[in-house]
Amino acid sequence: MELRSIACWCLIVLFPASLWPQSGGSFIEEPAQEKKLHAGEQSSRVKTQIEKHGTGERAKVKVALRDKRELKGYISRIDTDSFQLTDEKSGQATMISYQEVEGVHKPGMPVVTKVVITAVTVGVLLGVMAATLPKD
Repeated sequence: MELRSIACWCLIVLFPASLWPQSGGSFIEEPAQEKKLHAGEQSSRVKTQIEKHGTGERAKVKVALRDKRELKGYISRIDTDSFQLTDEKSGQATMISYQEVEGVHKPGMPVVTKVVITAVTVGVLLGVMAATLPKD
């Protein structure tokens, strides 16, 4: 096997492996008082995100709740301590308190994921093309 093809295969194998996350999460338990502070900060952050999305059928979101449920729909009303999420298909409106929310996201795949998938695909294609070039 030629040095060029060995290098190409190494790139094909090692490039996707280098994108794998290397750090793990921490499982240290926080004191109860700090959890309450974080919960207050979390609800104000959620409120800011909801206000940024606005209301109406163009304000589609996925809402992850603390009880591990996930709701999809559009924001139909924003209040001081809650907001209303309306399901597009059924038209059912649900009032959700900011304290119940773990996170708010746009529906669909995150941009970072799309970029990583594109970069890996291009890298693999370039590696395959380089490996299959005619040898002089």
